[in-house]
Amino acid sequence: MTAPWVSAYVGIPYRFAGRDRSGCDCWGLVRLVLSERFGIVLPSFAEDYAGGDRDALAALVSDALPLVGVDRVEDPRDGDLVLLRLAGQPCHVGLVVGGPGERNLLHTLTAHDSALDYYDGHDWIKRKEGFYRVR
Repeated sequence: MTAPWVSAYVGIPYRFAGRDRSGCDCWGLVRLVLSERFGIVLPSFAEDYAGGDRDALAALVSDALPLVGVDRVEDPRDGDLVLLRLAGQPCHVGLVVGGPGERNLLHTLTAHDSALDYYDGHDWIKRKEGFYRVR
């Protein structure tokens, strides 16, 4: 069963480059939850990418993840990042929430308030690039 705290992050409006509860993009939501719930502070990157440029965003993600101390893992757990492909580019990130075997993904997309989904559900199973854990 997903922890009750997760509900506080469901329904946050999507806002490009948003970094707080008034609105977040996918990285902003991950950053907000990791900071508030896990005490992990990640860089903002809000100024480092332009909306809609998936190639540039994918390049930023591939360069940034190692720089912020994130390692690829095979055994996702609560608080791990899920990197997903959109239009073939690894440019969308969400957060694993819940206990082992729950497969919950907390994320947000353009015109899509933050919500819970399944990272191995129909919409995402073939788009999953990998799981990452902050050191």
